Amino acid sequence: MIKKILLGFLTLSILIITIVLVRALRVPKDEIYQNPAKLIDVDADNLAQNLSTAIKFKTVTMQNRQDTNWEVFVDFQNWLKTTYGDFYNSVTSEQIATKHEEHEEGENLAQLNIWQGSDSSLNPIVFMAHMDVVPAKYDASLQDGWSYPPFDGVIKDGFVYGRGAIDDKGSLIAMLEAANRLAQSGYKPKRSLIFAFGHDEEIAGMGAKAIVDRLKSQGVKPYAVIDEGGAILVGMDGMPGKLAMLGVAEKGYLTLVLKAKARGGHSSTPPKKTAIGMLSKAIADLQAQPFKISRDEVMTKMLETSARRQSFSKKILLANLWLFGPLVESKLKSNDLSRAMMGTTIAPTIINAGIKENALPREATAFINFRIHSRDSIASVKQHVKKVINNPDIEISYGDNIGSEPSPISQIESGPYLWLKDVINQSFPDALVLPNTVVGGTDSRYFAAITNDIYRFAPYIFTPQDVERIHGLDERMSVEAFAKAVQVYYLMFEKAGG
Repeated sequence: MIKKILLGFLTLSILIITIVLVRALRVPKDEIYQNPAKLIDVDADNLAQNLSTAIKFKTVTMQNRQDTNWEVFVDFQNWLKTTYGDFYNSVTSEQIATKHEEHEEGENLAQLNIWQGSDSSLNPIVFMAHMDVVPAKYDASLQDGWSYPPFDGVIKDGFVYGRGAIDDKGSLIAMLEAANRLAQSGYKPKRSLIFAFGHDEEIAGMGAKAIVDRLKSQGVKPYAVIDEGGAILVGMDGMPGKLAMLGVAEKGYLTLVLKAKARGGHSSTPPKKTAIGMLSKAIADLQAQPFKISRDEVMTKMLETSARRQSFSKKILLANLWLFGPLVESKLKSNDLSRAMMGTTIAPTIINAGIKENALPREATAFINFRIHSRDSIASVKQHVKKVINNPDIEISYGDNIGSEPSPISQIESGPYLWLKDVINQSFPDALVLPNTVVGGTDSRYFAAITNDIYRFAPYIFTPQDVERIHGLDERMSVEAFAKAVQVYYLMFEKAGG
């Protein structure tokens, strides 16, 4: 009996080992693309100067919308129309108005540009970028601040420095540089190309929403939408070469406001429960009971595709996630980015309480920002928070910014994905294209109302250090990478229109 059990165990072990090795051996080889495109010639220095000029327009959107200087956006758009006249002469350009409770007259600043194609049976492709940037504080006396003033657009040592160089004036200007050249060539698209430029992406993206509402009212159903969110990454830990991160999904967005109330008074006689104490406990309890973190279909496809660029030992793991999935997930959870891709995140961002060291505040308020995974929703997040906190003395409400549900998952290895992958392969022959989930928010989330095929990718080569500069100090764009992006956008538009 024991011999039969041992024999059965040995047979099963040999079978599992065989399956594991065969699956690892069947992983496709990582090969350089053999048919690269001949990209257009560009003057990198001239392109960098135009990006520098764009940065000098302080198109900053403030947390309180009414504090934003909208006049500079008008000046910026006038400069765009002058600088890229051939593009604007080739499209039907419309300023789309947005309205808000605190700004009833509306902002006529979102821009919808349609390059009409000759074949109306083909659904259009939408290309997106936004004009606004986040604020940037600068103090020349600080040694740990910006190397150069954030709105001077300084070009130094092969980089254009300034707020928005990457997010998102880099994409906006690169698109216009490419589209302007395409218009100059006399190009006539067969498929309509739509260029949707929002003006307030950093504070809820109501401009993009208004553009979608306009397109929806006209019955427009895009073949695909292309926005920011992914790029060509180099220098990634454990992954050699170039990785083209193609965002096929985007996490949802929600901010909940927690307000704890208690008796105020003199700090010498505090009650058993204080507002700050209750709020602190609520935040600690939330972080102690996180949302589910696990691999989904996008992460699975990304891991399986990445196997072709790994050592054989890692191929064994990634080609056999049915067996080694828990081990791989454990490793991924140790990294902030990959962990964020696998579940809904909880981030306390603002706390307001107290005005004097010896006086108890009657209220304490915290803003908790959630980036919602596709397995969750706005409703389920709020329900989870309410259940975990379980305190009637803490009020839970929505923040001012509009929340958004997680996006649908776009096609992978079919439909528009293959078209975009082909453009990437022709432009970066040695890059491995990987589908991924974008953990930040983009204007493209509103387009889920009219299409499921939304892809988040800009053709820039970035290092992990470059990515860390987004919304941070010394945001900058490589002159060389920017010139290459213009060339790639030209090819992308040319193929999209055909």
